[in-house]
Amino acid sequence: MKELSGHIRENIAGSNRIFYVYCFILLVIAVVGLSQAVKSLAFGHGHSTMSDMVPWGMYISGLAFFIGCSAGATMVGLLIHGFGREDYHPVGTRAILLALLSIFGAMNCVMMDVGNPFRAMKIPFLLRNETSMFFISSSSYMGFMTILGAELFMTIKITRGKASSRDKLLAKLLAIVAVPYALVVVHSFTGTIFGVVKAREMWNTPLLPIHFVTSALASGFALVILVTVITSWIHNKELVSMDTFNHMGFLLLFFLIATVFIDVFDYIILSYSATEEGMETWHLLTGRYLVTFLINMGGLFSALTIVAFKKGRTPRGLLYATSITLLAIVAYRINIISVGQLVPLYPELGELEYIPNIHEVAPFIGLVALLMFIYAVLTKVLPLEDKVHASHT
Repeated sequence: MKELSGHIRENIAGSNRIFYVYCFILLVIAVVGLSQAVKSLAFGHGHSTMSDMVPWGMYISGLAFFIGCSAGATMVGLLIHGFGREDYHPVGTRAILLALLSIFGAMNCVMMDVGNPFRAMKIPFLLRNETSMFFISSSSYMGFMTILGAELFMTIKITRGKASSRDKLLAKLLAIVAVPYALVVVHSFTGTIFGVVKAREMWNTPLLPIHFVTSALASGFALVILVTVITSWIHNKELVSMDTFNHMGFLLLFFLIATVFIDVFDYIILSYSATEEGMETWHLLTGRYLVTFLINMGGLFSALTIVAFKKGRTPRGLLYATSITLLAIVAYRINIISVGQLVPLYPELGELEYIPNIHEVAPFIGLVALLMFIYAVLTKVLPLEDKVHASHT
C-alpha cells in the first residue's frame, strides 16, 4: 500500500500545468452541467420536453450508447488472455477503465431519467420482479460492474508485480468471462427491453438484441482504439506497434461489416413492410430525422471504407475511422430511441415531437465531462502497463 501511495504521489507531482488546466475545465463543465440534474431531482421532469407519449429521451439514448461502449471495450481483455495477443497488453488496464466508466455513465443516465433515483436504487435489493426486463437489466449492470472492478483490481496487482499465480489465473478468467457476460447478459437484454414492446414497430423485432451486440462491439472497440491513438500522440510514444494498429483496424472492419449488414436489411424490411407503422417510421427517418439517419448510415459506410484499406489502419486513419464510428452509433442510438416513440399509437394523437432542451442536454454534457475527468485522474495515478514498462527500461 505504501508503494502504491508513493506511486500516486510521484505521478501527481510530475504532472504538468496543462493536465491541471484540462482537469479543471472538465470539472467546471461537470459541476455546471450536473447542477441541472439536481434541479430535476428537486422539481421533476416537468421542465424537460419528455411527455407521457415520449417518456424516454436523450438519457435513454445515452444509456444505450454507454452500455454498448462498456461491452465492446471488454474485447481487449479477451484478446490478451483468451487469444494470447500480448501486444494489446499496454492498453489492457485502459480498456477496463473505459468499460467501467462507460457502465457507470450508463447507470447514471438511468438515474437521471427516472423520476425518483433513490427509489430506483432499491432495485433489485428491495423492489423485485424477476420476470421484468428492467429487473434483469439493472441486476446485470451491477454484476458487470463487479466483474470489471475485480478485473481491474487483479490487473493492477499483476502490473505492480504483486500477483500470485492464483491472481493471474483469476484475472484471466475474469477477462474471458467479461465478454460473453457483457454481450449476452448485459447488452442483449438491454436490446430486449425495447424488442418486447409490441406497440413500437421500430423496436419489436428479434434482430434488435443482435444489432445492439454488433454495434456495441463496434463502438466499444472504436473507443479503445481512439483513446490508444490519442494517448500515443499526447505522450509522444508508441503505446502499441503498427502491426497491432493494423490488427485493430481489421477487427473494427469486421464489427462494422456486421453492424452495416444488420442495419441495411433492417431498414429495407422496415421500408418495404407496407405496414402503417413501418411507413410512418420510415417517413420520420427520411424526414425530420434525415440528418441523424445520414450520419448513422453515411458514417458507418465511411468508417468501413477507411479501415478497408491498409492506409486507413494507421494511427491517423484509425483516428478518423473511430471518431466517425462513434458519431454514427450515437446517431443510431438517438434514432432508435426517439423515432421509435414518435410514431403515434393511435391517429387522434396527431404528430408527436421530441427535441431535448438545455435542462436535458446540460446534465448529459456534465456527465460526459465527469467521466472524462475521472478517466484522466485514474490514468494519471494508477500503475498502467505502459508506464511501469517505461520505468523499468
